[in-house]
Amino acid sequence: MLSYKTPSWKYKISTKQLRIFFGALFVLSMIPLLVLGIYDFPSADDFSMALQTHQEFASSGNIFLAVWAALKKAWLIYSQYEGYFFSIILTNLCPGAFNGGLYILVPLIILGMLVFGVIYFFDSLFVKAWKLDRDLTRATAYITLMLMIHCMTQGSARVEAFYWWSGAINYTFTFGMGFFWLGLLLRIVFDDGKGRRGRRLFWAGFWGFWLGGANYMSALELAICSVLILVILFMTGRGKFVINGGADITKIWIPAVTNLIGFACSCFTPGNLVRSAETQHVSAVKAVLLSIYGTFDLMVNDMARWEFLVALALLGVLFWKIAGGLKVRLEHPFMFSLFAFLLASSNLTPPFFAVGNIEAGRLLGLAWMEFVVLSVLVVFYWVVWIRQRMQEAKAFMGSDDGKFSSMASMMIVVATLFIGFGSALCVIPDAGYYTCTEAVYEIVSGEAGTYKAENAERLKILNDGSIKDAELSEYSVHPELLFYMDVTPDKEEWINTATATYFEKDSVILK
Repeated sequence: MLSYKTPSWKYKISTKQLRIFFGALFVLSMIPLLVLGIYDFPSADDFSMALQTHQEFASSGNIFLAVWAALKKAWLIYSQYEGYFFSIILTNLCPGAFNGGLYILVPLIILGMLVFGVIYFFDSLFVKAWKLDRDLTRATAYITLMLMIHCMTQGSARVEAFYWWSGAINYTFTFGMGFFWLGLLLRIVFDDGKGRRGRRLFWAGFWGFWLGGANYMSALELAICSVLILVILFMTGRGKFVINGGADITKIWIPAVTNLIGFACSCFTPGNLVRSAETQHVSAVKAVLLSIYGTFDLMVNDMARWEFLVALALLGVLFWKIAGGLKVRLEHPFMFSLFAFLLASSNLTPPFFAVGNIEAGRLLGLAWMEFVVLSVLVVFYWVVWIRQRMQEAKAFMGSDDGKFSSMASMMIVVATLFIGFGSALCVIPDAGYYTCTEAVYEIVSGEAGTYKAENAERLKILNDGSIKDAELSEYSVHPELLFYMDVTPDKEEWINTATATYFEKDSVILK
């Protein structure tokens, strides 16, 4: 029999080293996305939704009057056309309405809220509630965010989710706020400081109401969470459930109720009946079934690529280590997996119910980000459940001393290198494979610069008061992350009339 030896891996990676590595990788991957904001430019609904805000600020120069104009426009839309009042207010406050140059802040605002919300939620759940390792928690959050942002499908999802204000502020921004709100709830329950609890209870109640008026995908999921909170409180009061760890849940019903009140105000407004009459919606039962199928078809089959699966395996190694400090026993992996799948599916239900499809990029982007987070939590649950039932756990992982065992360290390095090598093979023929590589390509290739220069030429025409009928040249480039929608040769098209009104023209057409 052939006998041989291979070099053995002896180095042990510390949790701090892992946090620093993935933190640095995440920061580096985000730099191109933020730099690309320099080339960003408003389009479509940015001109129609923020019209009154822009007009008021242009005439008075008073930011408070401009905000008041945005609120009045939001009330008009809420009462006559759409119910999600918080999203409408945010959409009306487009940075470009105050100064065209401020539109470069769009990706910073959107991605900033998303990153903050996810990290805050992970810290609240893993560190505050479960008292787990902070370094591993941060590393987990960084990996999750990279999957959410950079592994999003190519096409209109990326520009609508991060660079087009009217879509991004409505969906991605409020989605990040939703995680912040859930983190607040966890800290109200598990934080020891009474003063901090009181302040967080106030803000959770305040933002809970407004998030009830966010886009219906996020608002529905938060409403489901609020209902679950009330059910848990009811069952706990009857002695059916027991909350471990001495958590104080006596007042958590307040933000849950304010959230449901906001959601009710959003759903039951006359404006929704007007819009419903203009769209081809489906029945509630069919919408639910389409949502369940859509999770399989769109999320699992179309968007969950190989690097997503490898990253989940990598997270499994991290979770095995972090689970050593978990005092609470997790007992129902099948039930939690079903709950997570149905929650991800519920994310798709509002658009299916309202318009019968989920074709818009901003909808797909939000659904993908939600699917990633829930998949990560499902992997965590299963890994913890398995470890808690294995007597040999320490023999595999080594002691819980802040370092991974040699075997686990090798698995982390191999998985990371595999993703890096495979990513290189995918990016070389397709520069837009990841969101960050697409951003780098658009900057380096000059597409973003050309797009910015051509927009500058357009602005010369649009801002020229002597020109009443503006003729705009077609873009020579259409950067995926920056270009969303353009005016048409038909001056009666809604996007043409909105642009003309915004810039005080009689007409705007595309030559």
